[in-house]
Amino acid sequence: MHDKLYARKTYYLIILVFIVRCILACMIHLGNDEAYYFTYALQPDWNHFDHPPLVGIFIRIFTLNLHWVNDFSMRLAAIVSAAVCTWVIFKCGKLIKNERTGWIAAILYNTSIYTSIISGLFILPDSPQLVFWLLAMYSMLKLILTVHTPRQGNIRLVLIGLYIGLAVMCKIHGVFLWFGFGVYVLLRDRKYLKNPFLYLSILLTLLIISPIFFWNLSNHFITWRFQGQRVEIHQAAIHIGSFVTTTLGQLFYSNPINVFIYLLALVGLNKIDFPGKPLNLLNWLIYPIILATTVISLFRTTLPHWSGPGFIGLMLISGYVLDEYKMHGKQKFCDLWLKISYLFIILIVIAGVLMIKFYPGTMGDRKLPERGKGDLTLDMYGWNELQSQFEIIRQKDIKAGLMQSTSPIIVAKWFPACHYLFYVAYPMHMRIVGVGNVFDLHKFAWLNKMEGEIQKGANAYFISSSNDYKDPENIYNNDFKKITLIDKIPQRRLGKIARYWYIYRLDVALRKLGDVLPQ
Repeated sequence: MHDKLYARKTYYLIILVFIVRCILACMIHLGNDEAYYFTYALQPDWNHFDHPPLVGIFIRIFTLNLHWVNDFSMRLAAIVSAAVCTWVIFKCGKLIKNERTGWIAAILYNTSIYTSIISGLFILPDSPQLVFWLLAMYSMLKLILTVHTPRQGNIRLVLIGLYIGLAVMCKIHGVFLWFGFGVYVLLRDRKYLKNPFLYLSILLTLLIISPIFFWNLSNHFITWRFQGQRVEIHQAAIHIGSFVTTTLGQLFYSNPINVFIYLLALVGLNKIDFPGKPLNLLNWLIYPIILATTVISLFRTTLPHWSGPGFIGLMLISGYVLDEYKMHGKQKFCDLWLKISYLFIILIVIAGVLMIKFYPGTMGDRKLPERGKGDLTLDMYGWNELQSQFEIIRQKDIKAGLMQSTSPIIVAKWFPACHYLFYVAYPMHMRIVGVGNVFDLHKFAWLNKMEGEIQKGANAYFISSSNDYKDPENIYNNDFKKITLIDKIPQRRLGKIARYWYIYRLDVALRKLGDVLPQ
């Protein structure tokens, strides 16, 4: 009865948070990265410039093969993934100790900013990856903690390879799963080294991720070159600013209250009897990815969410320790900190929505031409207004013979090109053509194969937002005969101007434009 209670509470948690995420998904527009991954769905491939393809496939599935495209349907894959992850981490906790342990881990999962919002609401490669990450962890724990027949053990080994392969096909750092499990086997469970199914599992992972290699082979290993630029250490100088930003970012994304709970649990490990096998496995799944992200930040700019999956193991350890505390009369103490964690994530969500939807004007620069610069909330606000205003301008130009219905929007950088694609070009059935450096355009360089190039003598539009202002004269002055600012569209938030969109007409291309793939 005790176990059924916590299983039922987990069901209710999944349903409640699922509904909340659905509401939030409809309230705010896509962020830069989210809108960018629409390109993966629009043009599926074996791999893409900066990430493997599975996030695009998931988007394609949940948008019904792009027949139902909006903010909500784009994020539905992330929302469903978070619900699945909540159940799987609950099952992991139950496997390690009991269902209350799983329940506590599920709470921590849904109060972490990274797992609950960044990957649980926003559609990123992390969203589907965490499903396979957790399934791989569950299979590992099932393998080392339960009594099974040789056949069952072999199946679990193969499943580990399957899930890790799929995790890598979402995001490359899924390889940390094999690193963690491999080190655990070498140090604690060498008997698996004699099992041929371990090597079959590794081969299965390599087979699943082989499209990444073959795509890069035919594209001059562009992903390697790009990712290498992001993490390669070119000099010995220590970047304190990057280190501090990454470290604080990791703590914030994990929810500072949760971090306190993790520290409390790690201290408490000395006072309880935590089984050695799962603890050793979890340690190798936790610390390598967190340490790698932190060390790289000393030399290169990193993103704090890179280490996010590593904190999942801490949720399970904390669930075990807090369950022990509850059993020894500290239930009120544990419940207090879990409630504070709820409160923190609720406040973060409310504050975020209020700032995005209702902050008067802009929190950024208020001067022209860069009004709104530095205001990150504008990434997720007001893009439908641009589409409606631009449609009027375009129709007038077509009627006046200044533009053709086939005239594209030209872009030089992947952001905010991704927003122009999702909110303007795609619903208006317009082409969008990337002209510039492939390391600025990212996937937009490959989209040109589908959209077509700009032919000599053709015209195009260029849109620049004031919060990320780019003057086309400085970019395309040698590519077009004439560049004209034809309109400045103000965007208001709560009655005050937040930013402007500058609409330019670029007349008569002097040469063919858009062939920017690496040679």
